[in-house]
Amino acid sequence: MEEFRLFVQTASFFLFIILALLMIAAYSRLFFLNTKINRLKRRYDHLLRGKGDMDMEGLIRSHGEELDEFRKKLDDSLRSQKEMNTKVQFSLQKLGYVRYDAFPDSNNELSYTMVILDSFNNGIMITSLYGREQSTSFAKYIRDGKSKIKLSDEEKQALTMAINGEFPIQ
Repeated sequence: MEEFRLFVQTASFFLFIILALLMIAAYSRLFFLNTKINRLKRRYDHLLRGKGDMDMEGLIRSHGEELDEFRKKLDDSLRSQKEMNTKVQFSLQKLGYVRYDAFPDSNNELSYTMVILDSFNNGIMITSLYGREQSTSFAKYIRDGKSKIKLSDEEKQALTMAINGEFPIQ
């Protein structure tokens, strides 16, 4: 026991230095870990910004619910777009128009035939015949690009123009 006391008295300075170095190392490690924790806390707070007292689990659930809402809205939008595409096919979108002189004694091409079709080549043909004494207008139904009623050359031309999408813009 005496030997131990003698050793401690002679080596106390070295023990003090070793303990001081160990304390400095511990404090530096503590400072490093504290800095790392503060950085993680800032990142965590940034991740949860504006969410109040929510924790990570709540945040993940919240994002999951938001994703479900966005999926539902996307599905609704896609369904709506599909419905609109179907409706557009039935809208009037092809036009054929021919002006002509219906009678030999008329001029200035005041008579016309106009054909309006959807994407399935169904629609109407409106013809107006202008004469010096009277003017007549009539309509013909077009189905699959054809009429059940006989067509004049000008009406055939307007129908072909509409089917082929050759409406000239003047």
